[in-house]
Amino acid sequence: MPVKRLRPYPSPEQLHAMYGHAPHDHRLYGRGHDERVEATIALAKASISAWDRGVVADLSCGNGEIARRIAGRSTILGDLAPGYGIVGPIEETAARVGWVNVWVLSETLEHVDDPVAVLREIRPRASRLVLSTPLECWDDTNGEHLWSWDREGVEELLAEVGWLPTAFDQVDSRTYDEPYLYGIWACS
Repeated sequence: MPVKRLRPYPSPEQLHAMYGHAPHDHRLYGRGHDERVEATIALAKASISAWDRGVVADLSCGNGEIARRIAGRSTILGDLAPGYGIVGPIEETAARVGWVNVWVLSETLEHVDDPVAVLREIRPRASRLVLSTPLECWDDTNGEHLWSWDREGVEELLAEVGWLPTAFDQVDSRTYDEPYLYGIWACS
């Protein structure tokens, strides 16, 4: 079972209750989230040259740490929650971004209604993608997560829209009594 829909997309009221107050800050969610952020930054820096990391976009950026730390020249930041110049669901805001060197989708794809449509919207706008998402959470009780997949399922979604994984890493937060094994990819 490489991909599984967990629950329907939330109503606008539910979205506002989940995300409408302030962008998420990974530092509030435990050691596994911190390790995942650090591993994502390390993978991006190791697999994408500094020159190729010039302009980085992240429209589900939370506190923006990943994009800020990997960007070579500048960042384009946004989130569903207010706090940035670009505010709203990534399904609606991605089209407002021109071409960038790197697009970050960190802990985002599992939250959107149509992951393929989001990947398809981003593909012509970036030469590289940095992606992280929980893996194999078939019975995930997090009401914000709409999808679960294994590594193969994510890589099939990426291939469907023309992204080629060039590096992979994972962080297992279950060692800290947290619920997730995170997959992290750099793609071209």
